[in-house]
Parts: sequence; structure tokens; C-alpha cells
Amino acid sequence: MPSDGGDPELPQAGGMGSMEKFVIALLLVATVGITIFFFAGETSIHRDKVAKPKSETIAPPILPPSPMAPAALKALEAYFEAPDLEAKASLVRDAPRVRPMFVDYHRTRGKAFPTLSRVSPGRETSSGEMPMVVFEVEPFSGPRYPVAVIWDGQRFAVDWESLTAYGTMDWNEFIEKKPTSVQTMRVFAEEAPDSEKPPGLTQGSGCFRISHRDDGEAIVAIASPEVAAAFPPIAGRKEVPVTLEIAWRSQGGRMAPEIVRLVSLTWSP
Repeated sequence: MPSDGGDPELPQAGGMGSMEKFVIALLLVATVGITIFFFAGETSIHRDKVAKPKSETIAPPILPPSPMAPAALKALEAYFEAPDLEAKASLVRDAPRVRPMFVDYHRTRGKAFPTLSRVSPGRETSSGEMPMVVFEVEPFSGPRYPVAVIWDGQRFAVDWESLTAYGTMDWNEFIEKKPTSVQTMRVFAEEAPDSEKPPGLTQGSGCFRISHRDDGEAIVAIASPEVAAAFPPIAGRKEVPVTLEIAWRSQGGRMAPEIVRLVSLTWSP
């Protein structure tokens, strides 16, 4: 029915007023703002997660002082004066590798720390590219023995293996129990005279007198031709310090020591 002028016309169904449009626009702006905020925060979090840690700088090796003996002697005295196991372990050469042996020897097996009564003037030398100073240490009791103090590129450190002649077993226990499991021993070696070689020795095999610094009694050990081939540098020499892998084997109906491997022609690999 046409309007008579008394009432305004109503809007058509589905239409939208200006106020409603304004409210919707505000909601859209708020939504976009919140989305940007969280996106920026998430991006920041991911950046933090993938941030690389600062790389540790390794000091380049430096030359040892000249002369070496005074500084090496200070390092040796510091080792003997250190009050406990942890302090001493920090002063040895190649500490991460040596520490398990150090703990086994002094804590598990209860070996006393060596003592220092007097020490000889140092003899400067080298092993390959490693500068070192060799001293003769005289303990409060017992015979004198050599120990090397080695420059590791940053400091002088005590060569603990040469200091203690460390082995995975005590020498007297090795002789008494005759283990068939392979043991690493730091011993003296020299060629055995013909009179001590067992009969029927395979051609090319080696026969060596083996003794330990803590015990003068020597044993005669056999080495296969392959292992014996590593020994020519000691031919004609007496009591050469070597690191061996050695075990007891049945030979001719009796137990005899056999050199399984020559680890090193020194007491430190």
C-alpha cells in the first residue's frame, strides 16, 4: 500500500547500516593487528631457537721457553706438591686420556703418590715434535727413576705414564696370576740370549727379556714374526722402555708370556 506520509519507509531486508559497517571494520583491524603481533612473536622465538652458540676459541700452540729446564722443573715440583688427586691429575700431560688410568692406579688400586727427595738437572730433548725435559727423580725411599716433563703446546706437564710405569695390572700380580687376558704394561725389554730361547721357536719369532721398573726379576716372552718385526730398533740395547700388550699363553704344555702387540717404543703412546 503506498505511504500516506505518516511513517518513513523501512530499509529493505538484508541491508546494513553505517554503524554495523563501522563495528565490522574495527573487528577486522583488530584481527589483523593480533595476527601480526603473534606472527612477529613466533618469528622471534624461532630466531632464538636457531641462534648458534658462540664458538670456543682454541689457543694456537706456542714455543716453549728457552732454556726449557727451569720451567719444566717448576711443573714437576708443582705436581709433587699438589695436595690431592684432582690437583695432581690436572698437571699431567694429556689429562683427559690419562685421568681414568690415574684414578684406577691411585684410588681404585690404592697406590701411593710418588715422593720427591732430590732431582737431577734436566736434560733437554724431544720425542718426535714434542719438546721435553727428562729428569732423574730420587724418592724418599727406593731407586732413582727417569720422568719426562713434556711441552704440550701451551705448558709443561708431567708425563705420568713414565712417572709411574703404569700397567693395567701390578707386575707381581701379572707374574703370579698369569692372566690370559691381554694386559697393557710399561716395562723394559731387551733381546733374550740364545741360552734363554725356548726350543722349537718358529723362524722369525722374537724372544725378549721383559722386566718391570719395580721388580728386577725378568721373564722371557715370545713374539710372533709379525710382532717381532716391530722390535729391530732395540737390537743390542739393554732395558729399552716399551709399552706392550702382553698375555700368558699355553706353549708346549706350559704357560708362557706372549707379546701380543708393541704399543710404543716409549712409556707414553
